[in-house]
Amino acid sequence: MTRKTSIITIIITFILMSILPFQAWAHNGSRDEIGGHFRSADCVYLLHEPTELAKSATNISELITLIKKHNSNSCASELTESKVDLEGYTFSKMAVDSTSTSTNNLLELGKTYDATLEKCTDGDTATFSINGTSYKTRFLYIDTPESTNQQEPYGKEASDFSCSVLQNGQITIETDGPSLFDKYDRLLAWVFVDGKLHQEEITKAGLVEDFYDYGTYKYETRIEAAMLEAKAGGVGLYSDNKEAENIQENATKEVVAPSDSEKNDASTEENRTQGHRIESKQNSGSSALGIFAIATVLLFFMFPRFSRKRGIEPLLIHKMWTKNLWVNALLLIPIYTALFFLVLVVLIVEVIRLIKLKAQE
Repeated sequence: MTRKTSIITIIITFILMSILPFQAWAHNGSRDEIGGHFRSADCVYLLHEPTELAKSATNISELITLIKKHNSNSCASELTESKVDLEGYTFSKMAVDSTSTSTNNLLELGKTYDATLEKCTDGDTATFSINGTSYKTRFLYIDTPESTNQQEPYGKEASDFSCSVLQNGQITIETDGPSLFDKYDRLLAWVFVDGKLHQEEITKAGLVEDFYDYGTYKYETRIEAAMLEAKAGGVGLYSDNKEAENIQENATKEVVAPSDSEKNDASTEENRTQGHRIESKQNSGSSALGIFAIATVLLFFMFPRFSRKRGIEPLLIHKMWTKNLWVNALLLIPIYTALFFLVLVVLIVEVIRLIKLKAQE
């Protein structure tokens, strides 16, 4: 018996030693995010403890899709329904209903949806409830100054403008562009409040500093026209531009229109010119007077000689001079003396004036 017992023990030990390595190889002891693992011996997936991720699947096909996505085992690529061991797990009706509701809540590009404001973040971002689901939404095409992480000029004004409008109107969301969401998982949409395009209204208020253009959008031209209107009106961010234009315009007017001092200078210069003209006329008059005086004196002294040669009767005063009457002593001598000195003074004045005129030229 002892010998038989020993033989049986050896056989059992041999069998156990042959089976245990295969069992150890088949179960690696670790589970994936679904709550199961592959058995290496035959690539069967064993769902031991389904996680919430596994429970989100409504059928075996969706479960296989999740397994292939979250399990890196080489067996995953060839997984079929026949190689999934649910170990008694059944897909619940709740998961089916939940998934059905989630599917109904999916948004599509180029569609409009009624929305309710949940949270206003800043001038170009807000959270809306659409079909019962919350979406953090980035307003398409516009970029307003920051007012959250950092305070930029007119950031608070832009935030207050958006929040005030969104809190007091009926909101409609319109999806547009090449994608529904940006890289931060924010919904990209046009926002209408009481039928008015909010992006256009805030741009007209001068609270948009730039555009972001990652595709072709439906209302681009309207926003760009609103920007031109804001800049032309000098509102919001562009009020400084308007002030600069006013300063430049005033400066131009100042250059074109002469100042009071310039007007006075011009008037003074004109008066001087007129004075020079008057003085020139006076000088011309005095010159003519001097020439007339000289001609008169010369004629007075020379006329008797001319008259005798031509047979013309001399002037009365010459007759009196030639007769040597006593009137000469009493009348003619003082007259001739006065005329002599008068002519002399006139000549001296004229010479001095001519010298001055030459010096000025």
